[in-house]
Amino acid sequence: MKKKKEYFEKLARDWDDEHSTEEEKERTREFAETHFRLKEGETVLDVGCGTGRLIPHLEAVIGNAGKLVELDFSLEMLKIGKNRHDGDYANLFFVQGDGHLLPLKDCSFDTVICMAFFPHLSDKRKGMEAFARALKPGGRLFITHQMNREELNRFHGNVDGPVSDDLLPGEEQMRKLFKAVGFRDVEIREEPGLYLAVASLR
Repeated sequence: MKKKKEYFEKLARDWDDEHSTEEEKERTREFAETHFRLKEGETVLDVGCGTGRLIPHLEAVIGNAGKLVELDFSLEMLKIGKNRHDGDYANLFFVQGDGHLLPLKDCSFDTVICMAFFPHLSDKRKGMEAFARALKPGGRLFITHQMNREELNRFHGNVDGPVSDDLLPGEEQMRKLFKAVGFRDVEIREEPGLYLAVASLR
């Protein structure tokens, strides 16, 4: 875990530069608008948020009546996001924390979004349990990537460093994970440039 944290601390500036181009911001906006079924006033947790590239797109939907918590274990990632957005939204909060544990009150969120993060959990069952604890009954979990599983696993496998073994499980294993921790109505969709797994908490 320490090596992985150090890896992302060093990656923070390059990661932010990569996702700050106008082309990438538009791609992220279209992705969020198409795939996240949010409503005004919802309380949302963006876990593994990185530098906060989803913030303006989530805030545009939940509005001032909602609440958005950005959580990441990389302090450098959070600093970049906070410096860019702090003061822009009254309902935006930044929390440094481990996605396996989530230092947040149970049953607090309508939606948990896990974009480009789930493979980095060393214990995926423990992470899924933490997401479930954070959700209100009937709350929804979105696990998403802008690649399909094959593309993502190949990409990580070709990266030098501690993320080379961070792989996205197959559909059968994912369904078992969802079911084991109390999720229902599981939808898993894959196509080139997209992985989307959505489930509701019983």
